[in-house]
Amino acid sequence: MASDTKKLIYYTFIDLLSSKPFDKITIRDIVEACDINRNTFYYYYSDIYDLLEEIFTKKINEMLENHKGGSSWVSAFMKVAHEAYEHKKMIYNICSSRSYDYLENYMYRACNEIIVDVVKNLADGMNLPDEDIEFIASFYEYGFVGVISEWFKTGMREEPLQLASQLWLVVDNMKVALEKSRKRLQNRIENEDIV
Repeated sequence: MASDTKKLIYYTFIDLLSSKPFDKITIRDIVEACDINRNTFYYYYSDIYDLLEEIFTKKINEMLENHKGGSSWVSAFMKVAHEAYEHKKMIYNICSSRSYDYLENYMYRACNEIIVDVVKNLADGMNLPDEDIEFIASFYEYGFVGVISEWFKTGMREEPLQLASQLWLVVDNMKVALEKSRKRLQNRIENEDIV
């Protein structure tokens, strides 16, 4: 029963997000739509941000599980992008609120884990300095989140597949950056041997 009430609150909030901006949704709106009292809401969530955080955490954990399950970052991205695309209105209502930072922070967290994994796999066996690997991963993390964030804010005009194919254009540059790091390291080692 308790699990059903929590699900009711969760999905009611998602429905409300599909019809109005996050900043305009109150706990009162949620409890009235669920036909529960405020204490019941507070039994499950400390506030509306806690509820929003649960949505982001659930979706990001699904994406990370998908990625760790052996699928490529493209597959993981496509799954989340399609889901976001299906809930355009909800994403738009979060983006048009002052709480967009919450969503962006979660995007950075998810993107970081995936991009670091991709860069480490590409760098496998190259014996590169950790700081180079971290810098390259960080650079792409900020680039990807920036592109995705802009996609969200502009109403997701492109289909997810089109966005993924555009992101794919720059993925090969990760290999180029790693190769440059390898050459720089090799030059340093050779110069030390001369001295």
